[in-house]
Amino acid sequence: MKNKIKLVALSILLAFGSVQAQSMDENANKQEYVQGQKSTYLAGYHQNKMGVNCSTCHPTDKVTDSEREIDVSCQSCHGSYRSLGEKDTQRGKPISAHKGHLSISSCTTCHQGHQESFVYCNNCHIFDMPMKFGRQKIPYLPEDLGQYDNAAPAFTEKTDVVIVGGGGAGMVAAIELQKAGKNVILLEKMPILGGSSLLATGGMNVVGSDLQEKNGVADNVDTFVKDSLHIGKGANDKDLIRILGENSKDAYQWFKDLGGHLELQKGRTGGTTYPRQLFTPTGGIGRYMVDIIEPALVQSGADVRVNSKVVKLLQDPNGNVKGVLVKGKHNGIYAIEANAVILATGSYANNGELIAQKLPQFKGIITTAQPGSHGDGLQLASKVGAQVNHLERVQIHPNAAAGTTIMITQAIRNNGGILVNRSGKRFVDDQAPRNKLGPEILKQEGGSAFLIYNDQVVQKRKKVHEGYVKLGFVNTASDAKEMAQKLGLPEKDFVQTIETYGKYADEQKDPDFGRKELMSDMRGTLYAIEVIPGIGGTLGGLKADADMHVLDKNGKPINNLLAAGEVVGEWHGMDRYGGNAVTGNIVFGKKAAQTAIQEMR
Repeated sequence: MKNKIKLVALSILLAFGSVQAQSMDENANKQEYVQGQKSTYLAGYHQNKMGVNCSTCHPTDKVTDSEREIDVSCQSCHGSYRSLGEKDTQRGKPISAHKGHLSISSCTTCHQGHQESFVYCNNCHIFDMPMKFGRQKIPYLPEDLGQYDNAAPAFTEKTDVVIVGGGGAGMVAAIELQKAGKNVILLEKMPILGGSSLLATGGMNVVGSDLQEKNGVADNVDTFVKDSLHIGKGANDKDLIRILGENSKDAYQWFKDLGGHLELQKGRTGGTTYPRQLFTPTGGIGRYMVDIIEPALVQSGADVRVNSKVVKLLQDPNGNVKGVLVKGKHNGIYAIEANAVILATGSYANNGELIAQKLPQFKGIITTAQPGSHGDGLQLASKVGAQVNHLERVQIHPNAAAGTTIMITQAIRNNGGILVNRSGKRFVDDQAPRNKLGPEILKQEGGSAFLIYNDQVVQKRKKVHEGYVKLGFVNTASDAKEMAQKLGLPEKDFVQTIETYGKYADEQKDPDFGRKELMSDMRGTLYAIEVIPGIGGTLGGLKADADMHVLDKNGKPINNLLAAGEVVGEWHGMDRYGGNAVTGNIVFGKKAAQTAIQEMR
């Protein structure tokens, strides 16, 4: 009896000691937010100045990787993301982080409670935005995933399909799988969805659309394949290009069924045979499409997790892919077992070190890709024996706004814009494929050129032009003489260039460079943007078959591993036909989903 009393007393003392220690830890933690280093963070400000405690922002002890419960707490006090954008407009802010072109709806994308906050926009822009409790930028850098080879998961989940990457192709695949009654977990390492799809500004190539029919365009798949092969210099995967053309009309119908509406771009973009590119007059097609597709993804019921990086593909003893290892922002390392894994991780265009290994001459060149385009899918798949081809195929986009990493849509050129050098002269067919224009610009004095256009072009891409004006890229002049003075160009030569081009436009013939379509005469008010080449995308990647199976080095499918989007190499060939990538997100995203569904049966 005495021993039992002693044990009870000891238990009470230990419990009291534990409570006392916990209380001391909480007090010390609170003190650090009041006076210590953490007082400079957002959580410290809330606790120190606003008199709130942890539970105000954290409704539960557990913080999810996506941090959506924190966003709800933020918006309960501060209002919705959209309302904050409206307030910024009312205050006269020229640039609002709450009203940008990205699909940011999460406060914690920029505002960090327990570490430095940062301006996510400045991964691409150079905005002078004061950020309370933080700094202007925290870069996203490529990571060697080999460090996770022997990592052990803290716990394991199960689902039907895991999709790695929340860009266009990944979102489309998830929607299709959910329609078929499959359980899907979509994992995106960045804090927002959309990937490089958000940055697409041109259009979507569709063969045989109702819009072509209304405009009397008699297009066909054979011609589309021929055009794509011409731009890709014959190096395209012909099977994938044909699948793209054959399914492009259905892809557009799929998008229309979600509520999307596009218009036909008049003119043969990129010098192709027929007008077939569809665009939105609301601005960039990427943001418009994500605005349509993302709500459909949420409504589908898919389990969508951001801040969730896949660091390893899991295999069974026979080499079959059986799931993924994930590094969550708060959950740490955990595993998800699945019947199929779809890689939709995008390009490697923001991995300068990887590109420089293949192309040393491009070391240090800027990129217009989204900040998370590191080639993770290539690392993941190569470790399970996947075939990775042609990493030297990199697309140099000719139109990045000088001094930034912002891509200027090729639609400005295709609708009539021209390129002039510092001598005030044209030097190339302004409608040439992108991989020809980029090197030609690099040859010019200063390694840049001026994209010149007038109101005839603006009327065809008004919202896009207005966006560039807002960002401060655009010089405006009443005539060629004034523009030459503003740009510091030889006045006589530039004026002659503009007048000569106007005559060519009247005659619809370009004897200097053989441009096929002269859609503006360069008369009236002129606009100019200085542009430099940058890495716009990558064309190499995983080898996949017509059903989107990832192939091993012997050309055989790796069981249960599929891919879609830019992570797949070769279908663009040596250069990308502008508009094919957007179409490919839907066509190949659906194709990968359909293959997974069929094989799970």
